Parts: sequence; structure tokens; C-alpha cells
Amino acid sequence: MNLLPQRLRQLPRKLRLLARSLRQLLQDRANRTSNLRQLRTAWRDGGLHRLKAQLAMLGQPMPLSDWQQHRARFAAAAGPAIQSAIAALRNPVAIGVLVPTYNTPEPMLHAMLQSVLQQWYPHWQLCIADDASTAPHVRRILQDYARRDPRIRLHLGEANRGVSHATNQALALCTCPFTVLLDHDDLLEPQALYRVAESVQQDDPDLLYSDEVLVTHDGGTVLQYVQRPVFSPEYLREHPYIVHLVGFRTALLRELGGLDESLAISQDYDLILRASERAHTIVHIPEVLYQWRTHPASAGHSRADEVMRVSSGVLQRHLDRIGLTGQVGPGLSFNFFAPHYKPAPGQRVAIIIPTKNHGALVRQCIDSLRATIAQVDYDIILIDHDSTDAESLAYFDTLAPQVTVLRYSGPFNFSAINNWAVRQLPPGHTHYLFCNNDIEALEPGWLEHMLALAQQPGVGMVGAQLLYPDRHTIQHAGVCVGAFGVAEHYGKFLRLPPDRVDIAHQGRLIATHEVAAVTAACLLMRRDAFEAIGGYDEGLAVGFGDVDLCLRTLEAGWRILYSPRATLLHHESLTRGKAEGYDPHPEDSAAFLARWGGWIAQTDPYFHPGCDPRHTCWLPLNPLPCTAAIHRRIYHPTGTDGRQQLQRTA
Repeated sequence: MNLLPQRLRQLPRKLRLLARSLRQLLQDRANRTSNLRQLRTAWRDGGLHRLKAQLAMLGQPMPLSDWQQHRARFAAAAGPAIQSAIAALRNPVAIGVLVPTYNTPEPMLHAMLQSVLQQWYPHWQLCIADDASTAPHVRRILQDYARRDPRIRLHLGEANRGVSHATNQALALCTCPFTVLLDHDDLLEPQALYRVAESVQQDDPDLLYSDEVLVTHDGGTVLQYVQRPVFSPEYLREHPYIVHLVGFRTALLRELGGLDESLAISQDYDLILRASERAHTIVHIPEVLYQWRTHPASAGHSRADEVMRVSSGVLQRHLDRIGLTGQVGPGLSFNFFAPHYKPAPGQRVAIIIPTKNHGALVRQCIDSLRATIAQVDYDIILIDHDSTDAESLAYFDTLAPQVTVLRYSGPFNFSAINNWAVRQLPPGHTHYLFCNNDIEALEPGWLEHMLALAQQPGVGMVGAQLLYPDRHTIQHAGVCVGAFGVAEHYGKFLRLPPDRVDIAHQGRLIATHEVAAVTAACLLMRRDAFEAIGGYDEGLAVGFGDVDLCLRTLEAGWRILYSPRATLLHHESLTRGKAEGYDPHPEDSAAFLARWGGWIAQTDPYFHPGCDPRHTCWLPLNPLPCTAAIHRRIYHPTGTDGRQQLQRTA
């Protein structure tokens, strides 16, 4: 007689569920070994919580999350080719993995160690420095793993001296030419060290970083995919956007003295800034190689004020070292910063505004410029292109001598009009502000801010954040080249909340950062950069002349910045939408794509191949790409002038 069902009914619900799961485990003889393996993995990866969940699922089909499905697809689609490439390597480079440990929870410690042991790439050295853990299981587990695998090197500290000291002790153990950092409670994806080794052999990087996925502490829920752009110096100065996986040439890491042991927090931000100052090659691997298991009680959450204070000091010392005379202030959200630079003396801006009629719009534009520009020397040049409206012409006649009005005649050609305007200017201007007649400035200081950025070494142009007339909806936050087939504005139609704190994918709407292009509706450009590339291409009469101008500027080595701290209104119709299925200038589009189609095919380096190009809000593709070959993005500073060279691997 089977008494178990009757007894089960007499037990509390949770115990009944547990007993039912144990019965399933005992009765399922065919899968007993597999089930036990799953339970052991669940315990190691997530402790009792994951173990109970796994017990409850025994004998039932378990639905896979999007992230788990991606990992399975990647292993099936890319794994064999990657493993074949590893087997064919003749002179594989060894990669060091530095891990500081301290009282790591037992399941998390096992999971971290297993994520290294299960790497497809076998040529690694795991250097672990324990910072005098008081939990006895830590030393026992580390010694057990080190005994079983000679690639594991171990330092057991006798006194607790902090994560920076422990990481430096791990660095002292390393004999590999390149090293990556791994936190004691996080996980590497199985292809991670192969991707690093691939870049080390082909790109010779000094500094390298990848994408990551943020998961809950038990690894069961994805919180965010962090998909990064090519190295962006200004972005790094406003937000520590590089976190995991990060790696360094070992010799450079030692030259820098490793982590600063005087810092108990923000030491990784300090190290990345110092490394970026000396690096000749910085590589971004656009693939998730790291699982960051977040904790509500982590230092970043519980010590937010201290993080802001210490990181501000770290950033200020960086600016001082590289000779940027800015003062660091707090940004609009946690872990965002606002370096304030001042325009140097001797700068003068020519503000060029083309129009045909539309006197009321021009009046609004010019009045707003005058009301908001106080500390910059500037001249306003209005280009009247064959206006016929009597009221507009009468208003234009009242503008002298404060505004120079130039008469232009002939077919409409946006590029030709702006080039002609520049040729009419007297000498003495250091920068040109190309400005649409439907722009309205809102607050003082916007041009001062743009000019201070544009005078930085290597910066060729700066674009503003533009809002629709409702003052809450983004019209322009930089340009993604390749979006919707050709180009489209980032952030378009996203709304800003009343306090304007909307981090919108790693702070793209609140942090100044490099982009491939900005709109000429409000674009500040250095005169010498404009002259060096020959100005606008007059073969693009209506469409994409500004994007082409930007790409040629980028190809010449200049950086292009988008800054949300210069915010203006653009009285373009909010209802216009995106021009899908309709092209108002097909000849220009065809000419632009003929010139830049190959560049677009490799993906805008400030966009991400894992994002959907038919959205303007950095939306990850679903499913994520699964390919053995990827296009790494490579940044080279070209000298002391702040210029750069961008490269994408084939």
C-alpha cells in the first residue's frame, strides 16, 4: 500500500512540494544523474533559492529566458567554428585573469571558478588573491581548485587590505602578456578569453573592453544588456561607461602601478582613466562576454555619496594630468559628472542662418540668440535666399548693423549656400555655427558650453540637443549613420521627464559623448576643420549634406561631440515622423549611399551591431546576433593634437 499521497496531504504546502520533488528525483531513474547534476549546478550558481527552484522543476519542461536561449543558440551557431579556430592556433597567447576574493558566498565562488574552467580557450592563467577572508570555506575551496589545476595561482593574504591591494597581489602572480579583471562573484561567458586572445593577437591592444549583461544576484533575471560604443573619451569623462569585461597589456598595468591602493572605491574608474591616457590602441569587443551579478548591498548602491565624491576627485585628477582646464561637478544622475570648461580668449563664432521668407521664425531665432549669448564674441550672418514675402523683407532690412544680411540667389542648394556664406566672411572667426532659421535658444550658456568643447584638442564639431516645441520630446540627440537604411536621429520621439533626468540607455541623453554625426540644424564647427575637408559637398543639394560633412570630418581624425547641456528648440513638425517609404531627395540619398554604403555596412562605430537600426532608442535586437566572426572597433589616438583614427576589423 502506498501511503505517501495520504501523508503528503497532511503536510504543509511547501513541504508537500518538496516531498513531491524528491519523489520525482528518486523515481526518474533514467535521468537521475542529469537531475543531480542540475541540482548541484543550481546550488553552486544561486544557493538555496536556485536549488529549491530547480527541485520544483524536476520532471517539467523549463522555459528558457531570452538570455538563456541566446547562450544556447550562440554555443550551437558559433561554438564549433570558434573551437576549430582555437585548435588551429599555432602560437596561442596566454591570458591572465585577476580575481580578488573576500568572503565570497560559496555558490558564487564555485560558479565564478567554473566559468573560467569552462572557457573554450584553454590558454589562461587564473591568478587569485584572497584578502584574508574570515569565512573558512573560501580558503578551502580556492586551495582545492588550485591543487586540481596548475593554471590556477593563489595568494592567501594574512591581513585584510582592500580590493585594490588584493588585485595588485594577483597581478604580481601573473606571467601572461595580457590580463583581464574578474570580480569574485561574477561570471565569464565561455567564449570570453578567446575573444580577448583573438584581439591581442590581431589588434595588439593596450586597453580592451567588452559588453556585459546585468543579472540578479541569483543569475535568474536579466536586468539590462550593456552594449557599448567604440572608445569615447568625452563619454568616459562624464560617465564610467566601461566596467566589465576590461583588460590591459600586463606591462602597461605594471607601469601604472596597478590599482591605486589609497582608493577603497572607484579604483576601477581611476585605473581605466589612467590607462586610457597612455594607451595607443583601445579595442571594444561588441559582444556580451561578462555576467555582472548585481547586489542591492554592493558598494555602488550603499555608498552612493562616497562614490560621487571619490569619482569626482578621480576625474579631476585625470583632467589635470591631460591639461584640460575644467572643473568637475555632479551630473544629472548617480555616477554621472559634468566637467565645466571655459572658452579660451580669442574665440569668435560666425552664426550662419539661411532663410527664404519666414520672417517670424527668423525673428524668434535671432531674438533668442541675443538673449542667451553673453560671454562669447559672435556675429550673426543671415543669408536671404531670394525672399519674396514683403513682411519678411521689411524685417530683414531692420537688422543692420547688429546682423549682417547677405543676399543669395539661385536654385536651392543647402550645401552651396553655406559654403558661399563662409566665403563671404571677414577674417577672424575661429568657429562657424550652422543654424536653421527655426531654432530657438532657451537658456543662457549653451553656446559657451559648445565652444568650450569645440576648442578641445581633436574636437572638430559639436552638436546640440534639440527638442520639439513641446519642450519634452527629443528631436535630435546625435545621428546614427545607417539607421533606417541611411541615417536618423538618436533619441527621436523619446520624452524627457520634468527634471530632465532620463539616462535612456547608459546615459546617452544626459552625457556628452562622441558620435559619428550631428545635424546641421545647430552645429558648431572649427574653421580649420571646415577648411581642411573643403566644406560641404555641393553635390548633395538637399539631403544628407550635413551627415556627409560629419563623416568626412570623422575620417580626417576629428572627434564629433553631441552635448545635451546645450539644449535648444527645433520648430520642426513633431507629427512629421520618419520618412519611411518616402524619400524627398532620392538623388542625394543615392549619392550619399554610393559614397558611404561600405562604411554603413560595417555599422556606425558609435552604434552597436546588437541594437535594432530601425529604432532610435538603442533597443537590443531580439534575438541577439550569434556569429563566430565579429567586427571589433579600434580606437587609436594619433598624437598630441587630440585627433583619432577609428578602425573596424573585417
